[in-house]
Amino acid sequence: MKITREKACQRLHHRVNTPLTVEVNGVCFQARDWSLGGLRVGNWQDFTNTRIGDHLECGFKLPFQGFDIAFQTRLEVVRLDQDTGDMAARFCGLEDRQTELMNHFVEQLIRGAMVPVDDTILRIDSPVTPVATTPDASPLEEVPVSRWPTRLIATSFFYVVLGCSVFYLLGTTIYDNFLSMQTSYALAEKPVEPIFSLADGRIDHVTFDPQQAVTKGQALFTIASPDLIQEIKHAKIRLERTKIELESLRKKHAVVVDIAKSHLTKEARFLTIEIDEKQKRISLATETLLALYEHKDDMQVASPSTGRIVKLLRGEGSLVQKGEMLAMFEHATDPVIAAYLTLDEARQLTLNDDAVVTSRFLDGSKPAFVGSIERLDATNVITGERIMRVELIVIADISNLPAGTPVEVSFPATRLNQWFGDTANPHGSVLTNRDGI
Repeated sequence: MKITREKACQRLHHRVNTPLTVEVNGVCFQARDWSLGGLRVGNWQDFTNTRIGDHLECGFKLPFQGFDIAFQTRLEVVRLDQDTGDMAARFCGLEDRQTELMNHFVEQLIRGAMVPVDDTILRIDSPVTPVATTPDASPLEEVPVSRWPTRLIATSFFYVVLGCSVFYLLGTTIYDNFLSMQTSYALAEKPVEPIFSLADGRIDHVTFDPQQAVTKGQALFTIASPDLIQEIKHAKIRLERTKIELESLRKKHAVVVDIAKSHLTKEARFLTIEIDEKQKRISLATETLLALYEHKDDMQVASPSTGRIVKLLRGEGSLVQKGEMLAMFEHATDPVIAAYLTLDEARQLTLNDDAVVTSRFLDGSKPAFVGSIERLDATNVITGERIMRVELIVIADISNLPAGTPVEVSFPATRLNQWFGDTANPHGSVLTNRDGI
């Protein structure tokens, strides 16, 4: 008996010849055969632009009982045959529902019987993912030993942060309104003094601009006085006239001595006396002229110390009188913090009470203490006008704080705070030794 063995088929899927329309780059082709793995298209013309391994977007249309089952998919070119005009490709990225639908269609063709259209539509609408048939792990040995409930942890953390924030805001509100006294009527101050004119005249030159740094003794203003200039001219004329008269007397004295051949004549003696008086007048006129020049130099208004002009009241060319204010000068010293309070607010404070200074020009809050309390004006006390000036000593370097900068000051020392004692003051441990600061 002869036994014939056939080679095993290497195909993974059954190939069918059912009509199938494929649309690639806007051109429709009929598949010669197709399966779940791929298809073969005839009459392929674009061999020039197509290479093996290229991916093509295509539209898939499968006719079924009067309607088309269509979806979009992607093909990968696996073979090109220019002699027969065929192009073979395989499906890439088929979804589970598309694969299930094609598998259902091919199986019905192989069996030789097609199901009604209702069953096919039901197959399309049914979910692809099957329902699990095994129960969840309920025995103790199948339950994981450690589980981290992420949602529970996140929710708990959120409520913890929210609760801490609420308690912090509540505590801050109670402290600010009941255990401390805050005021925004405070600013940084530096010593400022006015600059006055020393004589009548006209401002000839302003040496420095406002806000420009000035050292001690530098000239700020140069004042030109027309009367002084005129007086200097007259003094020069008087000096020159006296010199001319002296020279004339010396010549006359020489002539008299030469004629009389003696210095002891009466006329020669009178001329000698007049020459001595003229020399004294020349010395006095010279001293007067030098005094006028010194007075002219004194017309320059000099800087009293290192600092700057913060406000210029008179400019170049302005006519000024003696004692008139020319500018406001700020001394270059460390600023002090001055808070302006009402009389009732100042009554709650004493010297060396702690305070906290806050400003956007400072790096955080700075501890301070009350250095002095003084009254500015005794009027309008009943109306609550801010007539009390409280000077604060800041325990930090605030030299870079510009003068006039508004600051906020918190005094953690009210009547209610005194009932609780020093524990209500968070800065009490810092400000203990006032004399050593």
